Order: sequence, then structure tokens, then C-alpha cells
Amino acid sequence: MNLLNKILFALLFCCIISAEFYAQDCYADLIVEADINNVEIFINSKSEGVGSPLNIKIEKGVYIITVNENSDRWDARSFTDTLEVNECDEIKLFYNFRSEVMLNTDPQNVYVFNKDSLIGFTPLLIPTDLEKVYLQKPGYSGKEVLPGEIYSLQKITLDYIGEERKENFFEGTLFKVLVGSAVLLGASTAYFKLEADKEFDEYLITGDKKYLDQTNRFDLISGVTFVAMQINFGFIIYLFLTD
Repeated sequence: MNLLNKILFALLFCCIISAEFYAQDCYADLIVEADINNVEIFINSKSEGVGSPLNIKIEKGVYIITVNENSDRWDARSFTDTLEVNECDEIKLFYNFRSEVMLNTDPQNVYVFNKDSLIGFTPLLIPTDLEKVYLQKPGYSGKEVLPGEIYSLQKITLDYIGEERKENFFEGTLFKVLVGSAVLLGASTAYFKLEADKEFDEYLITGDKKYLDQTNRFDLISGVTFVAMQINFGFIIYLFLTD
């Protein structure tokens, strides 16, 4: 083999070795991006980092990509994809967490209108491409809500403009006091009437005038408490009819 052939052979050998070497060290650039920053990215259940965008170098193979929203909200979203890498190229994945957003209000069960169409009642997931929505509920002032207010994830408060509800008579303290006093007066009336009957029986047996005086005293007290009980019940009926 002459010198020229040896040089050509050596160059060819080096090219083959270099190609194999670079083929083994071939990585794809995976760029994971979301429309929010508070996301954590997992590849095959291993955390690769937090934030968006995130650039990760991966070899050829099959991967499970999971992107979680970092939030304590009950409606925090998550995406999972299967990615097969065959070439050492740049791969971009984008996840839209704000395709829908939760609209919540105080009070709840508020009508949500988009233009002239009713789209539901709060709490409600609404598309993020809506320019604005209008909230309405009987007894409350209406409110126009812009996208920025919805994305804040704070409850939208409506101002109450209805009449304050009067307390029902039967739920009030006065009713409880009147019923309690009526029961007490009724028990007092029965007690003093029984005592009067006992004293009168003693008077019939002994003829002693002091028992007759006691009878009259107990009858008087019983009569007063009975009249007070009647007035009490009459007042309850009056308040019931005028409530």
C-alpha cells in the first residue's frame, strides 16, 4: 500500500469514528413553554424544573412529559403527553393553561352573560378568549368584568341593593320572651288555684276564718296571673297578625 492510499484510509477511518462518536452524543433540544410561569415539568416522573420556558436536552427515545400547574387551587390543571424522539432536532411543546378560567363571585349563582347570551351561573369555567362578561343577579347591582379581573382568580363581589329582610316574628327574641312568660303565668295560675282549693277545704273542715282569708288571697293572685296570661296571649296574636 502506497503512502497516498494509507493517508486516504486513515482519513476515512477517522471520519467513521467521528460519525459514530457524534451519533452517540446526539441530543434533542426540548423546549417546554406554557402561558403561565408557575408550572413544574416532569419527564418520566422526574422533575426537570419549574418555570416557563424550560430548555431540556434529551436523547433519542420515548418520554412521558407532564406539566403541572403549581397551585393549591382545587381546579389546578395538568397536561400529560407521550413524546417519541427520533432525531436530534429542536422540539417545542406549548401548553395553554388559560384556555378556560374559573369565574367565581360573592354571592354565587350569578347570571353570566357574554354580549346578549346567558352562558351559565357562577362558579363557572369560561373561555379565555372572551373580551368581557356581564354579571347580573336580582337584588344586586350588575357588573362588567374584564379578562384581567378574571385571571386574578379572586372572587368578584356584587353590591347588594335589595331591601334588608325583616326578621320573622317567630324567629325574634320578643316571641321567645312572650311564650316563656305565658308558660310561667299559666303555671302560676294553676299553682295558686290549687293552693286556694286546699285552703278552702281546710276552712270547710275547721271553720277557721284564716283559711278563708288564705283562700281569697290565693284566688286573687290566681286571677291576676290568669288575666296577665290572657293579655300575653292576646299580644302574641296581635303581633302575629301584624307581622
